Amino acid sequence: MAQVRIHNITDRPNVPTPAYAVTVGGQQVRPGKFITLDDSLLSLKFKKLHGSAVWIGQEVPKKYKATSKAALRSLSGSSAQMDIAQAREYLSSLEKTELLTLCGKMSPVLSFAKEPSSRMLVVKIARAAFSDSKILDPASFLWLRRWEKSGSAYIERS
Repeated sequence: MAQVRIHNITDRPNVPTPAYAVTVGGQQVRPGKFITLDDSLLSLKFKKLHGSAVWIGQEVPKKYKATSKAALRSLSGSSAQMDIAQAREYLSSLEKTELLTLCGKMSPVLSFAKEPSSRMLVVKIARAAFSDSKILDPASFLWLRRWEKSGSAYIERS
């Protein structure tokens, strides 16, 4: 049985519902907070709330993080750098336009002969992010937790 993280995203202004606490598996999740529990406790009715009141997954998509101070604190609270599996999970939560933007935020730029699918973009960006042949823009790839922002500069973690 797998453990999943449940984020209450009702505190975000771009979510169509007002902020409220969500109860799952007998536990209450307040707006902007998250819990980790067994996925067998998630009912079909609860899973239908995914994307409108809750986010089921390790990382909240960027479109929700950008508008939530609580989500940004939970991301920065984790000090361990992401591994490739975590990076793929995060990238999978992004929209295709955001993925295409990330392709241009590395040097040399990731380019394609024809427009790739979102799934292919996730694979290629994750592989490039963990390759020595690409230099990443720290501001765009800060979510990898390889850098810390100090004022306007980005310092690579050791």
